[in-house]
Amino acid sequence: MSKHVNLALARSDAEAASSNLPDPDSIVRRITELRPWLRSMQGEAERQRRIPQETVERLDATGAYDLAVPPRFGGADFSARDLFRIYEALGRGCGATAWTLWASTGGNLWSAAFADEVVAPVFDAPWTGNRTCAVGGSTRRLSGVARRVEGGWMVKGAWPFATGSVHASHAYLAAFYDDTDDTKVGMVLLPREQYELRDDWDAMGLAATGSGTIVVAEELFVSDDRFSTPQMLLERLAGLKERGLGLRPGGLGRSIIVGCGNALGMAEHALELFLDGIGKKAIAYSPYPRQQDAPVTHLNVGYVTMQIKAARRIAEAALDDLDRLHELGEDVTPAEIVRYHADAGFIWDTCATAVEALFKASGASGIAKKQPLQLVARNCRAGSMHAVHNIQTCMENYGRQLCGVETKVTSANVLERVG
Repeated sequence: MSKHVNLALARSDAEAASSNLPDPDSIVRRITELRPWLRSMQGEAERQRRIPQETVERLDATGAYDLAVPPRFGGADFSARDLFRIYEALGRGCGATAWTLWASTGGNLWSAAFADEVVAPVFDAPWTGNRTCAVGGSTRRLSGVARRVEGGWMVKGAWPFATGSVHASHAYLAAFYDDTDDTKVGMVLLPREQYELRDDWDAMGLAATGSGTIVVAEELFVSDDRFSTPQMLLERLAGLKERGLGLRPGGLGRSIIVGCGNALGMAEHALELFLDGIGKKAIAYSPYPRQQDAPVTHLNVGYVTMQIKAARRIAEAALDDLDRLHELGEDVTPAEIVRYHADAGFIWDTCATAVEALFKASGASGIAKKQPLQLVARNCRAGSMHAVHNIQTCMENYGRQLCGVETKVTSANVLERVG
């Protein structure tokens, strides 16, 4: 058996199971040491439309992929702030790589929806990189369908934007099992050999995440033990908590907040790139032989720095909330989930706007693909447009809550369909 399963079987609680893992400080240090490589490989990663295998192997050596293993199977069990720090360090090297790692940790929560004897084999064999990906559930267009049969379910469908799927051995795939009721949605666990992975991911930003479409073209039988629902997830989470193996509170809300570290990391990288170049070139059609001397440069840098600081303060407040809830043994409320979405939407949009301001101020030479700032700008803006970060939707929902207007949610992530 692998180290993960051996640890899980040999120890009685999550703290003991993670005792041999790298601590967050060492992971951040190793990622920081890997940063020159990550930056040098960004262009190649975009050309391959996936994280290059050598990058996966180097990142695996840092211990970062232990974030994508459930703690009860020997994975890392870090605070929200420590996870944020890791994603920030990775985002300062390559935002697409950070995004792929963040997305692959979504399977940690869904692993709790299945019996341990079903999930444990996923982490049994030696593996480099993320073992699982998770996709679908917010709408029918992004999910499959399932119908009940004796002993299980017949499942088929197409699941687009399957980030991390190109590296994963298993996938958690959402499937609606009622033609008319959008609350009837579950999740199936499938090994790689049971689905097709289309090479159809070709995006203007985060192109290196390899987020192709997973396809089950013909109906596939899935046994009952590999099909679960949000309600079953809640029941098993309660059981794990009683055994001292419960996950930290926050669910999807926690995930999107810690993932904001990537947005801050990319913004900091962009500011570093911009400041590194302003003493080396003039501003055309202006009296300034050095961009560094121009008042407009001072204005841009001042604004951008304050935008990054504001985004960080909002993130830190949310991180404090999440870690406090863990210490108190409490979970987040529905109202807090809405606020975390709003926090994340603001952070991503603010960081993307800041990076775009620097890109615009970098001049016409900045549009060359060999210039890294244009890639950081595209990656950060693409991240801000993900459904869980979309600024318009997040702010409308938060404003509705603040105004005391109740409405039925018509579209939500499968992990939030637990009412």
